Amino acid sequence: MNIKSLLIGSAAATVAATGAQAADPIFVPEPEPMEYVRVCDVYGAGFFYIPGTETCLKIGGYVRYEIQWNEDDDGWRKLARGDLTIDARSETEYGTLGGFIEFRADSYSGFGGFDPDADDSGILDSFGASITRGVYLQQAIISLGGLSMGYSDTLYDAGLSGEFDSGGGSSTHFIRYTFDAANGVFVTVALEEEDWNVDYTPNVVGNIGVSQGWGGVNGWVAYDATAEEWAAKAIAKINATEQLTIEGLVTYESGSSAYSVTRGGYEWSVGGYLKYVATPKLTVGFGGQYFADRHATLPGADDWALGGVIDYKLVENFNTKLAVNYNDGDSFADGQFSGFLRFDRNF
Repeated sequence: MNIKSLLIGSAAATVAATGAQAADPIFVPEPEPMEYVRVCDVYGAGFFYIPGTETCLKIGGYVRYEIQWNEDDDGWRKLARGDLTIDARSETEYGTLGGFIEFRADSYSGFGGFDPDADDSGILDSFGASITRGVYLQQAIISLGGLSMGYSDTLYDAGLSGEFDSGGGSSTHFIRYTFDAANGVFVTVALEEEDWNVDYTPNVVGNIGVSQGWGGVNGWVAYDATAEEWAAKAIAKINATEQLTIEGLVTYESGSSAYSVTRGGYEWSVGGYLKYVATPKLTVGFGGQYFADRHATLPGADDWALGGVIDYKLVENFNTKLAVNYNDGDSFADGQFSGFLRFDRNF
């Protein structure tokens, strides 16, 4: 009897306690919000803080598909490219500390110089893949204030906005310093090295320019220490109206060097380009360049080029470009047409 009373009492107490708990609401605290990504708007759109640091990072690049053609070809040539950029910046007592990396991966259709129907085509396919596909470093730059160093296009690399022109220069290792004189005026001096284990004398390149609302003018001088030759050029861009831009280029080379406008180079060259923004999506351009007194391959040859470009933005960050070029002169048996259709998805 005592045991039965005890069990009944325990059950009643349990029910009472349960009822009391059910009557009171249960409070579950909400988790604290976590800030996984902080936007960094100091350097423009797309930057964010690396968690736990004051370094801002931006990841970008583009995907390209390009169809190339030349009237001497027997078929189309295709290019697929993936380009990835990583841009890191932070502030120091000496100015902005930056690190910029650009990787590219290219894949061309097929490969030239081999017969795909030959008996040994299997071996050649493997070899051909190695020369038509590759991942490579396009740029690697460390910068602090106006000082920068690393691998990128030479300071001398600049030309008209068309696809027919040549301004001279290619990628190189460098150390350079840029002085901002305010009011759009700047001066840059660079020590560059294209050779491997040849000498201890660097190439020297200087650039002075002004950029303002009406346009801009730039001048360059470059000395190739290995070839012991020098080159100079000037480019002017004038905003004639809100839609029309006029560009002009002139070059001079003492001889063939790393800064020649084309392989072998020419003593002098002059060119021009007109670019017209027809609509917010459509831009058209046309121009030409004359190359006089070739240094090498065909000494004394005079050549010229013409080109037209249509740029059209299908949607935001998806652009197309159609380019048609014509080259003629002493270096060509006959005039030659070429061009490409390009699709770029930028991000």
